[in-house]
This record gives sequence, structure tokens and C-alpha cells, in this order.
Amino acid sequence: MLNPLGITILTILLSLFYAPTVAAENNDHTLHAADIQPWRIGAEIFTNGTLFEADFGDLNGGSFSTDEPGIDVNTAKGTFTPGHWLRFQPTGRLLYWNGVQWSATAPNGERIEITDALDNVITFDAAGVSENAGVIGEIGSDSGLHEHLNFKIVDISGTPNGTPGAYRIQLRLFESQANSDTSVAIAASSIAIVFNRGLAHQDFELAVAAADDLHENAVYAEDKKIVTIPRVKALGSYYRVKLQQISDNLFQLIEAYEIPQ
Repeated sequence: MLNPLGITILTILLSLFYAPTVAAENNDHTLHAADIQPWRIGAEIFTNGTLFEADFGDLNGGSFSTDEPGIDVNTAKGTFTPGHWLRFQPTGRLLYWNGVQWSATAPNGERIEITDALDNVITFDAAGVSENAGVIGEIGSDSGLHEHLNFKIVDISGTPNGTPGAYRIQLRLFESQANSDTSVAIAASSIAIVFNRGLAHQDFELAVAAADDLHENAVYAEDKKIVTIPRVKALGSYYRVKLQQISDNLFQLIEAYEIPQ
């Protein structure tokens, strides 16, 4: 846990830090703001946010399926290796918004299924997630990729259905060689997707706001003595930061990336 001295040092360091905004251009096409936009620097994958929204009631998917959000590599910020696979590992468990709080209990045994690029089905339910990782697609010759996977909600019988509410899943992106489960680059933390199933817009946004609060906790890697804070506000912008502990009461900023508000 950061003590007041550490927080003060962080505030001072962030006040001196500037992260320029990169135009939303990905070579020859414009990035879609609602898509997950990963990029790679070294062996780490970054994204344009930690929380994304989707709607099972959209026109393309109907009441119980959607292909949003898409995954669109931001090659302007960092490229992947042509011929490699961009993949995802499901993490955590399915959470359900009951109108008051997020719960690990689905009213009718609902689960969310993702059909990946190889037609494998990866599941998320209240008990946990599939052990197998999914494949988003193969990195193209331009070092980028733009794909849309299919997300579907089903009830305990396996029928496309879902109690009205919001549903939250988490996954972690990684890159591997083709036909390999060994990562060559991986995201430091998971991202979350919150799906609307039949809620009015204002009610869904309450669920999204509550889900966003689940990302606020800092993570301390004791072996490396590094604190990762998913979101810190400084100078009117938000940043994902890493701090290196250099003594009992002192942390040094070693990495900061601007993220969407």
C-alpha cells in the first residue's frame, strides 16, 4: 500500500510528466473508439483502456449475441510480428449486475461464450472460465490486425437467453507464434468487457460506472518491488503508471501511459 509520502512523490512526478496524445490513425484506416486497440512495446502489450462496453441488443447480433467490441491493433503506437497470433486468456469469472452491486451469481445460470478465430468456444460463468486460451487472429504483413469475435449469452440449458442486467467478463491479451501457447508478449493486466442485456441506457451506465471502480486497486509485485496503478489522474488526464520501490517510504515513477478518461 502506498503511504502518504509515496503518494506525494507520485503526485509531484506526475505533475512533471507529459504524455502526448497520438492521433487515432492506424496506417491506412481510422481506429474505432469503441474497439479494443492493442499495441506492443518490447514484450508488453498495452491497450487504449481497461473497460469496454457492448450490447447484446445491437442490430447485428440481436438480443443475445454481438461481435462488439472489435480488436484493432494501433500500429502507430507499436506493432506485432507478422504471422504471429494475437490471443486472449480468460480470467476471473462472470459477474452479474443486479441493479445495486456486482455479484458472482448469475440468476439463471447464464454464461457468456466467445467463439474464436478457430471456432473454439471459450466460456465465462459464475464458477470461473475456460482453461484454454482463444485466438483473435493472425497478425498481417502490415504488423496489424482488425477482427471481430462473436460473443453470445446463454442460459443454464445452453439456449441463447439472459436475465436483463449487465454482465462483466475479463480477459488478458497475449501474442504467440502460430500454433503455440507460449507467449512472446503479454498485457500486464486484464481488460474488462461489460455487456448490456436489456437495460435502459441510464441503468446500464450505472453498472458500467460500478464496474470501472473494480479497476482502481493498485497491484504490488513483491518480487520486483513494482506497484502498478491502473488509473491516476494528473493535469486533467488519466494515466496507467508503474512505480519502483527504492526504499521503505519512497517510490520512483518508472513508467506512465495516458489512457482514455
